[in-house]
Amino acid sequence: MNESPARETACNLCNSAQYTIIGKPRIDHSFPRAKVNDYHIVKCMGCGFYYVNPRIDLTEAEWTSLYEKDYFGESMKTPWQVNLNHRENEQRLKQIATALKIEKGPFLDMGCGEGYMLKHAADHGFTPQGCDIAFNLLPDFSERFPFFKGNILDAAYPDNFFTVIYMDSVMEHVSDPTAVLTELQRILKPGGLLLMIVPNEDSLMNTLTKWGYFLSLNGKKYGKIKPFVTPYHINGFTKKALKSLFLRNHFELVRLKGFGGSYTFWKASKPFSKSWLVNLFLYPAGLLSILLGNQIQLMTLVRKPLE
Repeated sequence: MNESPARETACNLCNSAQYTIIGKPRIDHSFPRAKVNDYHIVKCMGCGFYYVNPRIDLTEAEWTSLYEKDYFGESMKTPWQVNLNHRENEQRLKQIATALKIEKGPFLDMGCGEGYMLKHAADHGFTPQGCDIAFNLLPDFSERFPFFKGNILDAAYPDNFFTVIYMDSVMEHVSDPTAVLTELQRILKPGGLLLMIVPNEDSLMNTLTKWGYFLSLNGKKYGKIKPFVTPYHINGFTKKALKSLFLRNHFELVRLKGFGGSYTFWKASKPFSKSWLVNLFLYPAGLLSILLGNQIQLMTLVRKPLE
């Protein structure tokens, strides 16, 4: 094991204390108490999970303030991005409907954000409700769908209640993934489905980014995840880590696949702008990641076993 930072933390997924230090995280100095601890990004040698060591000590109120302040930037609201989100929501609901073997019923969007998936789920015959630590629901959705503001562990949903639980870009933000998944196991109906989407920390694009930092002589300042700058990812998942997480929490794996990397970037930003040129440069790598099966995101569909 490499030289360890103070107050070392074991892996949340498999409890292994054996890890490799990946690098120092980038830090926005407005982040609360960012300089207090000697933070490192580490990778578990047991299951491949990436995490922050030592554990980040922000309160739930501090996290809520960060997400309500700047998580949904203007880039998330362009017509291209909104249309892309709509198409992806429809595709995911079709996959859920194909795999679902029990009658449609309550649908939980954990980390529901602005609430678009709630509407899509209702259109597909589910009874949706949302949960998020920050309130970002659009007015039409906040008036239409039940919503719990706070930690899923405090929501006190009934046992065996939801037919489907949907989590898009959530688990990389939670401080205790195992505790969250245990709670989702409790509130999901036997035969119910959980669809979870997280970034793929071992994607080709991340590997190229890491090399870019290394070649610019900043290799030691870069870790796989971004706990102290937007979008505040404090956990990093790989296919191996996801399989370990679900196996240990008694879920049946239905599907685990990568996606992303082939987006029509020329519709996403103003032609010849900085973001447009960056995406143009990275587009071939995105196509290559599809061929290699090592794309930027991972979607896992699992089922709670029938009793």
